[in-house]
Amino acid sequence: TNLALYRTDYTDLQINQFSSGSGGATSLILNAGNARIQGIEFEATAVPVDGLTLTGSFGYTDPKYNEFAFRDPVTNALIDVADGARFANINKWNYILGAQYSFPPLGFGDLSAQVNYSYRSRIFFHPLDRVNVFNNEVSSPGQDNLSARLTLSEIAIGGRSRLEISAWGENLADNDKIAYGIDFGGLGFGGAYFAQPRSVGVDLKFNY
Repeated sequence: TNLALYRTDYTDLQINQFSSGSGGATSLILNAGNARIQGIEFEATAVPVDGLTLTGSFGYTDPKYNEFAFRDPVTNALIDVADGARFANINKWNYILGAQYSFPPLGFGDLSAQVNYSYRSRIFFHPLDRVNVFNNEVSSPGQDNLSARLTLSEIAIGGRSRLEISAWGENLADNDKIAYGIDFGGLGFGGAYFAQPRSVGVDLKFNY
């Protein structure tokens, strides 16, 4: 088992802010202010019986702006919007569960099977809703992933050469996964693109 606690404090933190309007779209660097990120990470590995390995990990991240300076476009005054600011591309919760079993040796190769399940909570892609009005709509909701792999390795094909064959599947539950969202609030719309749907394949690996 491993356990980690962490805390990071930032002074004069710089933030990317995407902005759009009738004059076009651009990415700005803001001198947001002060922030801290703290959290916990835990992972464990267990071998309850010969050949079976169980793994698991858990993470929680707690980000907070202590100060976020923003220039009000109406009054031109600097105001503190820390209470409403978001951390882009950071999820609060995540965990992974996995199991791998290595079968007793076969006469022609080594057979193993692996399955993994992972989850992470919602991710926002922009820090300020007041600038990116579709920030919530284009965010990536909490999503999970189920994957599996079956591998036959150490297949002798002459001399010291070995062949490995793997059949695998990703996103086996065929969930819609938003990979990234962009907000053109100044133009009246937002958009997002999705990661791959369910995919399966076969890999061949030749060692010589």
